[in-house]
Amino acid sequence: MASIVIAEDDSDIAELLKTVLSNAGHTVRTAPTGAAVLELIGDNPPDLVILDHHMPGMSGLAVAERLRAEQATASIPVIMLSAATPAAARHLCDVTISKPVRPRHLLEAVTELLAARTAHPEGHPDAATHLADVPRLLAVSDFLTRPPYAAGLDAFAERLARLTGLPTAAVTLVLNDTVVVTGSYGLPKWVREAGGVPAEWSPDAIVVAEDVPVLISDSRESNEYADTPLFAVSGVRSYASVPLHSPEGHVVGTLCVMDENPGACTEDTVQVLHSQRSAALGLLSPASQAPAGT
Repeated sequence: MASIVIAEDDSDIAELLKTVLSNAGHTVRTAPTGAAVLELIGDNPPDLVILDHHMPGMSGLAVAERLRAEQATASIPVIMLSAATPAAARHLCDVTISKPVRPRHLLEAVTELLAARTAHPEGHPDAATHLADVPRLLAVSDFLTRPPYAAGLDAFAERLARLTGLPTAAVTLVLNDTVVVTGSYGLPKWVREAGGVPAEWSPDAIVVAEDVPVLISDSRESNEYADTPLFAVSGVRSYASVPLHSPEGHVVGTLCVMDENPGACTEDTVQVLHSQRSAALGLLSPASQAPAGT
């Protein structure tokens, strides 16, 4: 079996993860900080690393950057655990898993990554390829071909903005190359008139590809999005987004909010978005879109 290193500052969670993985036959070492985990890895590089994002001192993202920068550790599979995945994790980590972590989900991810490393030692999967998954696109198409009741979705987006205390909110459906805006409040006129933006401009591509929430505290610290029109032209600095699922479980779109002020979106914002997903899907469903009196 494999050697695994876990970075987690919550001792109870660290012990739970260690127990789950040890029971599966893996050798597990844990560390409470980013600096400590780098020391563990430097002494004896593992087969896989699991990083909590929010840790004292050095974040999980900073640890992942260090691992990818060094030749000896660049190809080690990395799993990030976070209540709200930072956008930059897309290119630094092989898999991101939302907290609270489901043990079965973690075991499946570990098994798949270790098997992939054995088959392709230098491989690093591109999460964005999941956008082109045919069953997912068919599910998105099903929503897009339903009668549009934009007024209801626009009103929902306005309520979402008020709930989060942010000036801009949107409900989206995500195709393989386009983020389609189905309802919005406060979006720039050029985005509304275009009906959406290219997928590569938006963090929603990560949300859908990885099925995880994304939180960007300051876009100017994001190498991936700082220069895209959605951020550079519109002046968006802070962004939060969570996935929307079809009844069959496909990730079809997102709920997102944004602000021109850095730090405006927080993990509390992400939790509010989570609480509104059922209501958003209700508005997108056929029953809620039936005209009155039918």
